[in-house]
Amino acid sequence: MQTDVKSELAALADPKYSEFNKKIIPGAENILGVRMPAVRNISKKICKEDWRSFLDKPAFFYEENLLRGMVIAKAVMGFDERLDRIKGFVPEIDNWAVCDVFCGELEVNDGQDKEELWNYCLELIDTDDEYRMRVSAVMMLDHFLDDRHIDDVLRLLTTRYHPGYYYKMGAAWTLSYCFMKYPVKTEPMLFLDSLDGEIRNKAVQKISDSFRVSKEDKERLKAKKKGL
Repeated sequence: MQTDVKSELAALADPKYSEFNKKIIPGAENILGVRMPAVRNISKKICKEDWRSFLDKPAFFYEENLLRGMVIAKAVMGFDERLDRIKGFVPEIDNWAVCDVFCGELEVNDGQDKEELWNYCLELIDTDDEYRMRVSAVMMLDHFLDDRHIDDVLRLLTTRYHPGYYYKMGAAWTLSYCFMKYPVKTEPMLFLDSLDGEIRNKAVQKISDSFRVSKEDKERLKAKKKGL
């Protein structure tokens, strides 16, 4: 299967799209330039075949890493196996695109499975590794903005620090959605001294760019930020 996948990806390569991706995805290597709808179609085919064989072989192209994340997220398997494969895959993530696609594609049932994933997010947020911490932040955005977890999400993202740009942007992105869903809980947390200033500024910017937030709320947050 691995040879077939490489061949299929190579046949779909677009040099111009490859150059575009190289500019916006620092850290990604060997980008063929295959567009996401085509990558997604290939992942669906892999999931219907011998996907374990695909995952057991190393990836060379950026698009293969995308596929690995998508297959781990979607293939039919028990959650214990999925979590083991997640834990094996996350240390391989070295760019924001694979992180975000993987987190968004992942399917997890409410209940014990979701709590086990949450516990893994708690581990990742304390690794002091830029992309593992981003995975945690984006996983929170995609799966844990709910009544049970929101207080912990806010506490963690306003007290954990890493100088890496991509962790900061992931944390800001998640905090902006926290505000959209839980504005009363989130607003005071955005102005804690413990929150990194760059994360705060970017979160307020993202909130200000959203059509889901009122003009009054946007102006109030901007004024508070300016007053710090």
